Amino acid sequence: MSLANYFIRIGSVFYNINLARIVYYVFSKSLPFTLFTMGICMFNMVDAKPTDNVINITEPTNLELLAYRFRADFTADLNVDSGWAAAENQSAKLIFDQPFRLRIQVGSDQTPPEGVTLGLQYRIQDSPWLSIGVANFPYPSFATPIMSVIATDAYTQGADTDRLLGKPDIDWEEGAGLNAVATTNVWKNKGDAREWEWPLVVRRFSDGPTFAKDNTAIELRVVDGKGKPINGRNTMEFKINALPGHLGGTFIETPGRIGPYQTAQGDLYFFIEPSETDNRFMAIRSTDFGRSWQEVDGEARPIADDLEGVSSVRVDNTIHIIHQVTHEVFYHAFELGSSNEKPGRWLTNSQSIAKPSNPPTQFTDIVARSDGSLIAFYAGHERLQYQIRSREGKWGLPHEIDVNLTPVLSGPVMVNGENDTVTMAYTGQDGSGFIRHLTADNNLSPRILLSSNLGISDAENGAIAPLINIVESGSTQVIYRESNGFLYERRFSTDGKLTQPVLISKLKVVTNAVDSEQVGADVVRQNSKTYLLFIEESSRSIYYTHSNEYGVWSKPMVLIENINGSWVRGSVHKNSQGNPVYGFVYDAGSTGGSGFNRYFALPLQSPQ
Repeated sequence: MSLANYFIRIGSVFYNINLARIVYYVFSKSLPFTLFTMGICMFNMVDAKPTDNVINITEPTNLELLAYRFRADFTADLNVDSGWAAAENQSAKLIFDQPFRLRIQVGSDQTPPEGVTLGLQYRIQDSPWLSIGVANFPYPSFATPIMSVIATDAYTQGADTDRLLGKPDIDWEEGAGLNAVATTNVWKNKGDAREWEWPLVVRRFSDGPTFAKDNTAIELRVVDGKGKPINGRNTMEFKINALPGHLGGTFIETPGRIGPYQTAQGDLYFFIEPSETDNRFMAIRSTDFGRSWQEVDGEARPIADDLEGVSSVRVDNTIHIIHQVTHEVFYHAFELGSSNEKPGRWLTNSQSIAKPSNPPTQFTDIVARSDGSLIAFYAGHERLQYQIRSREGKWGLPHEIDVNLTPVLSGPVMVNGENDTVTMAYTGQDGSGFIRHLTADNNLSPRILLSSNLGISDAENGAIAPLINIVESGSTQVIYRESNGFLYERRFSTDGKLTQPVLISKLKVVTNAVDSEQVGADVVRQNSKTYLLFIEESSRSIYYTHSNEYGVWSKPMVLIENINGSWVRGSVHKNSQGNPVYGFVYDAGSTGGSGFNRYFALPLQSPQ
């Protein structure tokens, strides 16, 4: 492990120690950003209540834990006797990335004249005790720890608690519900019982990156303001698991095609970040057809972080990845696994291939030709560039397109088609969209206007969904969003002709859901049928429609509702029965944070 990674991991454990935050940025960011962050860390102490130091104090206090209870219903009113995860003083079963609450009842024979405060500590499988600080969910301020106190809409900070726990014959004094606050207010009493309730969350992936396994046992204890554990009952324990299909982590900001990719033995692979505050590459793998996911080859993950524009393409068992940050474009490669002993590995780590000026949106695409050569397509300051990697693995120089033409360009997408002719499509900041071919001998055809109504804001730069190659005709299927919010379809033939636009649906589709600056849609093709997913603008539900022929689309149906949908990316692969599915990963409402990525498999019609 490198020294930088060592301090990064230390910083993720002690996420409320401001010095650790400074060390993290010293080793992982540029010096100007480090100095800026140091100032922020020293000024802002919001998350430092209490600090996340390792606690070894065992001397008891005069306080006593009389009762406790876990509450699974995060939305329940503070003083209702319902929504519990287990009986009083019993262990509970809880869910990763699903907020819950803990209610305790504490009494005391006496308290010091200055009063006392209470906080919580946790440990995992006999590890050192750590204090639980505040880090909001799903989007924290500075760091993303495994466990933290969070905010809740169920009650206000300091709201009085009624008696819900313990013996009714003990004298009573109101405690309070805590809301985005780690420690209780100062209180003094003798012989009375009080109750407090904390909103909490445990994350599947957190900074480090750290991964918490299913059936993890977590112990909690109550401490006073000096970190001393109080008397009374033994530690409060719960076990935590992920729901089927849950990934957690953070979606790549502006993704092209990023999986899932399936191996011959059925394993699925996808690419995400562990958290918004630790935005590095993770290749995650499912060995049970999407039910559960875990990172592979984490020790060799790419050093280039900030996953803004990322796209990938598969050649045999290698996934080739293009990754654009503000002033640089990187190439990575990942080899899919073949067994549990060989679960997959990173092959190429952050090879810098270009350093374009800051683009309007970091946006990339990549395709492979039949001979194994690659074409990368990415954004520059005002123009787009493409770059070719030979089958021997050597990258050529960038080629800028439309050098002497207006407008400023963005939103590049590609697909390889008949005779290794690549279709390129992209957007202009005047609301235009263009399409053209790059022939097998690398000649560009004239650009053709796709639409003049794609929108003029940065939020609409990525108005064109991933392109589809129609094998039967050799044409390209183009699905795009216009500024009115509707999706349209056109087809681009091998001889450079465009069909008339066809309205796909009268439902408006979201764009730039969370800083993605692209349309909230994904599209695949299987057995002469095109399948389309989109995120409806007002409800943020995921809808599904399909088409057997040009211009004819089924009535969209709600596939996943009651979410705040943000991203969706998928592919055609097989389920455990060997039948084809449109398996996709979607963000159900992280608002750019973490913990809401989930997998869903839509069954497709089997070949006749």
